[in-house]
Amino acid sequence: MPTHNRLSDLKRAISSVLSQTYEHWELIIVDDGSKDGTHDYLQSLKNEKIRFFRHETPQGACASRNLAINNAKGEFITGLDDDDEFTPDRLSSFISAWQDKYSFLCTPVTVCKGNTKKDHLFFIGEINLQDLLVVNKVGNQIFCKTDELRSIGGFDKSFKAWQDYDTWVRFTARYGTGLKLPSSTYLQYENDASFSITRSPNRLIGFNQFVDKHRHLMNTSQIRAMQCWEKIIQGKWIPLRKLLLANKAILKYSILHNLKLIMGR
Repeated sequence: MPTHNRLSDLKRAISSVLSQTYEHWELIIVDDGSKDGTHDYLQSLKNEKIRFFRHETPQGACASRNLAINNAKGEFITGLDDDDEFTPDRLSSFISAWQDKYSFLCTPVTVCKGNTKKDHLFFIGEINLQDLLVVNKVGNQIFCKTDELRSIGGFDKSFKAWQDYDTWVRFTARYGTGLKLPSSTYLQYENDASFSITRSPNRLIGFNQFVDKHRHLMNTSQIRAMQCWEKIIQGKWIPLRKLLLANKAILKYSILHNLKLIMGR
């Protein structure tokens, strides 16, 4: 769990790990140069299952995640953002569902915004490389073997955005198909800034980094899907011809995007 200046959210995230029904876990927290009392709080924790590291100068979420990955002792590993939380059965559901024929497991998320919670039960079932080259069907976390995540170098620190997506593509390209379980075990909190983040310059830079890095893996249909994603990130209209030629997995995102533009959202 990387964290940076989100002490109140961090306490909630840690609490969700402490509440796990599966008891054989370790939590590795990397304080990425926080100035809000996070360091003092972490030092006050008296739990031998929680370890923490600190970057005196912020180095970014990818560097923080990689520090945690490289210091993990468990056979399996998963991630938690400091402003999100696990449901109590998240780890136990992964352990009970694990099958060696899959390289990773993941679950849908429950998006929490204000007083509303909505389960995003999309893309349940097997996820292979060809699926991932159209849309990030995983989301932002996987459960996998620690050594295997470590072997691909963890997260690419050069990416400005789409770091998670890049990591899942590289992981699946090396280790094969994963499985998305049907029930949400992850609460993802969004605020009013979430929409603006999708329009940030870093988002487009990260997209271009992703396409440049993985274009050699893509077929024509997947490249057309990436062209749709580019329009979505830019906030531009997706032409009808592109919609008709796009992979069906991107179609609903593209139509919804165009409808939002029509409605001035």
